[in-house]
Amino acid sequence: MDSGIEKGNAGNRMGCPGEVGRYFVNLGMETTHEPFSMEVAELDHWRGRSRKNNFFELVCILEGKGVQSVDQLHSPYQKGSIFLLPASNTHTYIIEETTIFLFIRFTARFFRDDKDCITDFGRWFCRLNFIIGNYNRTAGDVVHDRSDRSSIEQLITLVQEENRKADRHSRRIMQGMIVSILEIIARNVESRKMTSDGSGDSKFAGMLLHIQFNLLDEDKITPRYLCTKFHIAETYFSEYFKKNAGEKFQDFILLSKLRLAEVRARYTDSSFKEIAYDLGFTDSSHLNRMMKKFLSKKLSDIRSLSVTERGKALAPAEE
Repeated sequence: MDSGIEKGNAGNRMGCPGEVGRYFVNLGMETTHEPFSMEVAELDHWRGRSRKNNFFELVCILEGKGVQSVDQLHSPYQKGSIFLLPASNTHTYIIEETTIFLFIRFTARFFRDDKDCITDFGRWFCRLNFIIGNYNRTAGDVVHDRSDRSSIEQLITLVQEENRKADRHSRRIMQGMIVSILEIIARNVESRKMTSDGSGDSKFAGMLLHIQFNLLDEDKITPRYLCTKFHIAETYFSEYFKKNAGEKFQDFILLSKLRLAEVRARYTDSSFKEIAYDLGFTDSSHLNRMMKKFLSKKLSDIRSLSVTERGKALAPAEE
């Protein structure tokens, strides 16, 4: 596959004019305070340390082959492979042939800090949570459809161009393209998950995916809406859901929202009030009570742990 992605011209961080060209870098950066950055690196051995990140990372293999290791899960890579790594995952690469990596790193701030952002942050993060939550169970290349891979390569090329231009329109254009890339990845993750869950009730598997995708859209996750969409009698819905999920529908929705609250407390700087509002809780106190009751932890505990991990990532490593 001959990618159109530029191997020697990744551009520099948004808003930071400077040298453009191929990077030969010591990838010791395990934490970033920038909301967005791109980097091309040609390496014959991995010089990054197995630490945890505070950013999400889209990785494209432009040349070479080897093995990616994420939290001790090993996946082979080759030219054209695409990975999406969540914040705080420990990862490294075993390079078998000199490899050219393209790294696109972003934090939630890339979307949150722009008052004119056209993206609905809450729904976008719900989608990202869906990708990460399911991808973690089957690590490796996240794109399996050939045409989708080609589309992502084209989008990445456009992101590179806008990253170099860095004018007042670039950030919003890039936000849209990053969301499009994530949407395509979500489609591939969904397709893969449906295939792997094929031994069970495919209708129910489709319903769970629908709920995960639309967790913040209350109108699309009501029993009435789900019954209509998935052709289930309303009088049978409660029994059907509990039979397949092993828990009541209301409990499943609540726990799904609490887990999303946990992810947002861990990986974003959203206020607890914002998180509670987005997820439909009365206030942060209400959300905290539910967190304590069902997950035995509070939002402040989760965020404190996240801050501690970031501090460790910033600390100089022992040689």
